[in-house]
Amino acid sequence: MKRIAMLVLPVMLVVVLILGASTAMAAKPGRSTGNDVIARSNGFPSGAHFNLNIHGKNDSFTCDSSPGGGSVFVDEYGPATIQYVSNKKSSVTELKVLDPCAVDGGTAKVQLPHEQQGYYVFARILAKPNNGSSSTGSSIILYQNEVAQACNDPGDPDFGDLTECPDDSLLALGLIVGTNMYTAEPEQYVRFDPGATKARGKSKATDITRLFTFSGWVVDERLDVNENGVIDEGDVPADAYNTIPETQPYDADGNLIIDVEEWLTFQSEQDPPMAWYFDEEWIFNIADLVVTEQGLVNDGTKLLQIRFYPVATTEFTP
Repeated sequence: MKRIAMLVLPVMLVVVLILGASTAMAAKPGRSTGNDVIARSNGFPSGAHFNLNIHGKNDSFTCDSSPGGGSVFVDEYGPATIQYVSNKKSSVTELKVLDPCAVDGGTAKVQLPHEQQGYYVFARILAKPNNGSSSTGSSIILYQNEVAQACNDPGDPDFGDLTECPDDSLLALGLIVGTNMYTAEPEQYVRFDPGATKARGKSKATDITRLFTFSGWVVDERLDVNENGVIDEGDVPADAYNTIPETQPYDADGNLIIDVEEWLTFQSEQDPPMAWYFDEEWIFNIADLVVTEQGLVNDGTKLLQIRFYPVATTEFTP
């Protein structure tokens, strides 16, 4: 995963310390309520939602990058990237496709209206695979969203119009990831079961909310004492054991043993705090403006439909 360049002080970092993709935020649809909604329908909850259609296109397709509509375009076979952006200060109330073209190595960009509680996200494959000519079916793999940009509003009256962080942002964030500190597990959608349907039939929607959640630390850049772009043991002061209350274990010399997470936990309890921990949080809540990147690999899928249901207004009933 790439590292985001640090910008002008005071800057903040995002440090991911949790392995694996997190589970879906809030209550699992159809479980805590006792209503097996997915088994009784096409897999989609009922209620108000935003639609995003991802279309797989062949090599002859020419993509128009003009913004608008609710569709993005990817290659019928191969990898692609979709950026999602959400701005807490924006007046946007509908899903907006800012750039629909993710073909030929491009990156599509979609803006989501901000929802403090986030969304339940569901998806399913539609349309005939490979023009109905294949008996092997089609599939598409979606990966965990990863933070590409994040920044806070420094008081700019025009901040709500932004869809990316400005280069001179006073409160910028960067994604800091060390080796093996983060693993994005794929979620696969298989349109057909060749042995049972011979590339015919309908698929049910799958809950993919966990691919839009974040677990980890947001850290003030001033804690990066050794200025190597990563919060590590070298950033924990040698006299940290004199600072943190004496409730931690001591080493053989009588000094408190302080690891990175203990140090960040201590910083999160200060006034004002210099570190904040998020657990299975809607990923767009970690800053005022967040841009994520979601990779996908398409294998013949013509249409993947994704729906975003606001958690605050979505109720699951039999």
